[in-house]
Amino acid sequence: MNVRDLLDRLKQRWQETSQKRKIIFILVSAVLLAGLVYAAISFSRPNYAMLLGDLEPKEAGDIVAQLEAEKIPYQLTDQGTTILVPKEQVDDIRVKLASEGLLTGVGHGWELFDTSKFGETDFEQQITYQRALQEELRRTITRVEGVEQARVHLVIPKKSVFIEDEGTASASVVIKLKPRAQLKPEQVKGLNDLLVGSVEGLKQENVHIIDTEGNVLNEFLKDPVGLGGTGFPGTVVEKQQQIRRAYEKELESRVQTMLAKVLGPNKAVAMVTAELDFNQQQTNTTEIMAGPVVSERSTRESGNDAGGGGVPGSTTQMPGQSIPGLIDTGASNYEKTDDIRNYQHGQRVDTVVQAPGRVLRLSTSVVLDESVKNLDRAQVERIVAVAIGYDEARGDQINVSAMTFDRSQYDLDEELADAKASNEQLYVMIAAGALGILLLLGLIIWFIRRRRKKKAAEAIIEETAGLPVEELAATEEEEEPAWEIPPPRDKQKQLKDLATERPNDIAAVLKVWLRE
Repeated sequence: MNVRDLLDRLKQRWQETSQKRKIIFILVSAVLLAGLVYAAISFSRPNYAMLLGDLEPKEAGDIVAQLEAEKIPYQLTDQGTTILVPKEQVDDIRVKLASEGLLTGVGHGWELFDTSKFGETDFEQQITYQRALQEELRRTITRVEGVEQARVHLVIPKKSVFIEDEGTASASVVIKLKPRAQLKPEQVKGLNDLLVGSVEGLKQENVHIIDTEGNVLNEFLKDPVGLGGTGFPGTVVEKQQQIRRAYEKELESRVQTMLAKVLGPNKAVAMVTAELDFNQQQTNTTEIMAGPVVSERSTRESGNDAGGGGVPGSTTQMPGQSIPGLIDTGASNYEKTDDIRNYQHGQRVDTVVQAPGRVLRLSTSVVLDESVKNLDRAQVERIVAVAIGYDEARGDQINVSAMTFDRSQYDLDEELADAKASNEQLYVMIAAGALGILLLLGLIIWFIRRRRKKKAAEAIIEETAGLPVEELAATEEEEEPAWEIPPPRDKQKQLKDLATERPNDIAAVLKVWLRE
């Protein structure tokens, strides 16, 4: 079958096709053609990447003129301050521009000292050293993940023989982050340590790192109260506020989740205010405990007294004096006991350290929607009290009230959700329709091919029915002059050769005969 016959058959099939199928076929063909054209344009379009950014108008104009002279495609963004070129050519173009001296905006590092100037003063050498160090630090900082550009300013004091005359070194860094990028605390600490270790005499408190939005990135490294850094951004007061708010959100989430399951979604609102004690307290308690006896002494003494004479005095011893004495015929006994015991006393020392963050008081407010049927506020109050760990001795408060909720925002959210669901259903229907059209197109093609094979089989049957084998062979030679079938010796040989040359036609004839 030549091309002309194929075109005639297609024209005939198109005329036999109904008007509805013609419209469907045209629409599907147009959609497929548009998709192929869009894909071809998208794949053929080069992928652009940034060559240089934050350029001055004069620098951008010189570079653009050079790119146009080299016939290199480019794009200008950010009001002409950023130049984009094909991604695979960025490095080559940058090297070429640098060799031609057009990258004036790129600073020079230690290569400033490659050429020496005759008669250079100490002040000029100091400025050159400062410029080179700033550029080297800038190059290192831009290598950090998430940093797009950086600018470093150093203050290096002049050395003096008198310590009081020396200034203080300081460093300021401005960082431009990549889109949707954010530096981690450990990255900021690494940049801070890099500056401290690179500049002589620079202290950590004299390093300032900010981004292009004015946010101070290394504020958390400066601990004004001397409690030590914890690796979280912000001052000590901000850290305590973050801890308190996280604790309050946890309690609010627990109460909200529980009430949503009991009353239904969007039927209750809970807010918790917590007072926490961040003071660290240490209590030492010493207790004396009884121990064993280590030494003991016991003394016992006893005796008697037989009585005395006269009254003792000075007059009884004077000569010439005679005073009768008192006579006591009685006797006295005495007994004395002295016991001493020494104990080895023990002691127990208890140290209790109270960690900061102790809860001083909780204040909880719960508002319920009046539309809830069989609402029992007392029962809800008891449930919330158990959920948050209510302690009356601590002074905790719980306030449960019922009010009419404003449903406008909820209704708007539901409408947006319904619209989103409708759009998703529309997309699914469009995809299903496109798939159905493709299946229908495939079915039409299959039906046309089947009709074509059937007509070919019927034509062969009409041609071969009632004709001897010799005429059949002659007919085949006339239709297909390119086939050179040798004259058969007998009928069986002729049929075998015909089956070998045209197996599909013979199979179609046999199928028709079997059906009949």
